[in-house]
Amino acid sequence: MNKKILTFLFCSVLAIGIGSAAIISHFGLFSTSLNIVQPITTEGNVEQSIECLSGEICPGTEITILNSAPFSVDVEITNNAEAGIETTYTSGLELTKKTVDFNAPVWAILENKVQVEYTLVGNEFTAEVTTGAIAGYELIYYKDNSDRFNNPATAIKVNDVEGNLPYAEDGNAEDNDYCTTGEYKTCSGAKIWYVPSDAVTDGVIDWARASEFYFESKLIQFNSGGHITIYDELSFTPSYGIDNSLETGEYTITTEVNP
Repeated sequence: MNKKILTFLFCSVLAIGIGSAAIISHFGLFSTSLNIVQPITTEGNVEQSIECLSGEICPGTEITILNSAPFSVDVEITNNAEAGIETTYTSGLELTKKTVDFNAPVWAILENKVQVEYTLVGNEFTAEVTTGAIAGYELIYYKDNSDRFNNPATAIKVNDVEGNLPYAEDGNAEDNDYCTTGEYKTCSGAKIWYVPSDAVTDGVIDWARASEFYFESKLIQFNSGGHITIYDELSFTPSYGIDNSLETGEYTITTEVNP
């Protein structure tokens, strides 16, 4: 996205007189004027005001980070919340049924959907179905191996997730690039699925029941330190957990999206 204006100045030397010569300092020179354009911008209500009772968790309004570059950009989401205010950023995910075909690199999406809210940045990862919940189903993190079709990996209950997502040993962290297939704009990340509880035994998936599963529509991230990769755009909502011991008054929390 950087605009580069190149100006070339060429110099020549003329020797005047027989037996005389000029001393040159260079054979040529050029100067460059760079107009730098940052690809990361934010949209939404960037000056929010919330009435919040002590002891409550108070949600803000949605903010979107946009990336206009043709490549991913790593950012750090930070805030200056003081002790007694726990700031968490959550994002949304749609899960969908798909046509199960192990011979196809991309599975066709069907109409059945559920909506999930998950933690993007916070102290711990959480995820819950907000629309379309089904009795007997549960959310899992599916940690792929690199050869994901021929070497199935492990299903982990979202309540048992420890640390950041995707796990370092997840094939979808680096090895499996979903941008090459055109399946997702998120090239790497973690898969969250919604599956019948009795279709998973000690982390092993019963693939004979895969037609009952709700699969990812994109790959997600969770990072307790706020380190997030922006592919094209990412929307999230801040929320503020207020400790009962916090004094009455006005508190300003500034969230920064930094390089």
